[in-house]
Amino acid sequence: MGDPRVRRPADKAELISRLAEGNESVFPSMRDLFVFAAALGKVDERRRPLTRAAKDPIRLDLFRTDAGHELLLQCLAVLAHPNDAEILREDRVDERIEIFEEYVNGGLELLQEHLDAGKLKTDDEVIVAMLSAYFDHHDGGDDVDLSQFADDLGL
Repeated sequence: MGDPRVRRPADKAELISRLAEGNESVFPSMRDLFVFAAALGKVDERRRPLTRAAKDPIRLDLFRTDAGHELLLQCLAVLAHPNDAEILREDRVDERIEIFEEYVNGGLELLQEHLDAGKLKTDDEVIVAMLSAYFDHHDGGDDVDLSQFADDLGL
């Protein structure tokens, strides 16, 4: 299968560098930024195809070093294909990566919009404000029934 990789959106290179590279960055790594952005993209239902990928994609193995990160890739794929449990087969890893990339791209788009609004002074203040607003608007009433989800997958 080769060495699967997660592509970076070229049009968001400056944002990625700003948030995940350097001493003053908000995220300790690009991987962590991508996981956060993908989750944010899913919450906001922003799934945006990459129009152009930057050089040097991230090896998928870096996401596999933390089980939670790889699990997010799998969950996003299952949610995108709810009637297709075979999306988790190893020969469909490229499809899972593409879904993840699209949510990352959508989440980065959302982050960029909030950072461009310029209401707060630092990047981390913007991200904390976004999370606070999310939690203020979601009281937990829309909890996912994981037992039903497992039953649907035949687990």
